[in-house]
Amino acid sequence: MNHRSPSRIVFEVFNYMAFAVFTCIILIPIINALAISFSSYDAVAAGEVGLWPVNFNVHGYLTIVTNWTFVTTFFNTVGITVVNTCFSIGSALAAGYVLGNKHLIGKRMLMIYILIPMYFSGGLIPFYLTVNQLGLYNTYFALILPALVNVFYIIVFRNSIANIPAELAESGEIDGAGDLTILVRILLPVISPMIAAFVIFSAVAYWNEWYNVLLFISDDDKYTLQYWLRQLLVSHEFSDSPNNPLRAIVNLDRVSQSTLEMAATIITIVPIALVYPFMQKYFIHGIVVGAVKG
Repeated sequence: MNHRSPSRIVFEVFNYMAFAVFTCIILIPIINALAISFSSYDAVAAGEVGLWPVNFNVHGYLTIVTNWTFVTTFFNTVGITVVNTCFSIGSALAAGYVLGNKHLIGKRMLMIYILIPMYFSGGLIPFYLTVNQLGLYNTYFALILPALVNVFYIIVFRNSIANIPAELAESGEIDGAGDLTILVRILLPVISPMIAAFVIFSAVAYWNEWYNVLLFISDDDKYTLQYWLRQLLVSHEFSDSPNNPLRAIVNLDRVSQSTLEMAATIITIVPIALVYPFMQKYFIHGIVVGAVKG
């Protein structure tokens, strides 16, 4: 029979209590936001909503999802997230394979060249001027091209591929396989858990992108969902101001400002949160493998 020491019991009790408190700190604001998003205007205005909706209704969600600006920004965000994730992971894989190839000449110099922009950047002003001079201002390319290369991903993929036994790649070369075939059909399945982990990292980062939209996008129809949500949250009242993203559709007798804000927040969280249950096992395994091999 396994007997635990008193110190071990104290540690486990403290550990469980700490995690319980941490979980409550995370969940209570989310539950409160859900309750407000499903409550009536009068209940929200009177401050009667706690952790359970009062006078349950879905008017806030209907108001948001029937807003054409929301629909446009939602599909903009989905498109940018998918494109940026695919290209950033693909370019990192290709670069990592090349840098991990034993036949590559000058690998050390190339690694130094790649590492320099990871530690030193030109700053915000040169970045803004470069994007403008390339004619990318107010285009989707301003949100896509700067995100195509991720140096951290390249380094991790390079280390992972370099740690794979060389005999695997050599067996493909003996059978006449090219570099693309070796990467996709031999090496890719070996590091697929790590790729899945980075796909999640990238998708979350690009889904939450709003700062580059603030810098480079001026047309409403090119906004991302998070930038639209930011505009909504910084609008303290639903007036007829042109900066109010919902001014044309809000009926104050039906939906309160707080209800719309919480409904919009929940809607922006749900799509990316649904990815985790399907990717969790790959995500955890990929982090462990990356920590060991990186």
